Amino acid sequence: MAVTRGRGIYSITLEPIALRDLRNSLRLMDKETSAKVRDMAQPLSKRLAGQLMMFGMQAPAPQTKLVLQSILTPRDRMIRVDVGGTKKVGRPYGGVKNKKGVRTKQTSAVAGELLWGTEYGSHQGVDRAGRKYSNRFKARYKESGYWLAPATNYYAPIVAQEYSKGFSEIVKGLGLNGNA
Repeated sequence: MAVTRGRGIYSITLEPIALRDLRNSLRLMDKETSAKVRDMAQPLSKRLAGQLMMFGMQAPAPQTKLVLQSILTPRDRMIRVDVGGTKKVGRPYGGVKNKKGVRTKQTSAVAGELLWGTEYGSHQGVDRAGRKYSNRFKARYKESGYWLAPATNYYAPIVAQEYSKGFSEIVKGLGLNGNA
């Protein structure tokens, strides 16, 4: 399993250990075979995303439901689920009042900015500039995570095993398994 972190995105890409070396081989496959692999991996990505949503609905931070709106399952040859990113979620806030007293230039929170707080919770304290901050996510800090890590640890091995079986069937269908 490879987990990529950056720019407020938690991208989960499952690479079964037995197939890690075959990633380069995937690039060499013809378009038809590559499409078969994508068709096989997409439902598994959606199932993993469903598990993330189930675990997320149980998470204590109220902002988790906003982050769940950002879950995507791009069609890939590997099992892949993207969470967070630049999608605007929640109600608009901030902005400035115009001459008529109406707020303009309001913005919503970006899912990636809420992601880590919903996963690990928060605590009260003082930042480096000496400013006090509050318990923004209403869930105490939990190093093991509330929903992303537990869901991934629980369900990733299941879909990875199914991916391995499906990929093996595709390879057997091509006669590339050495037994043909």
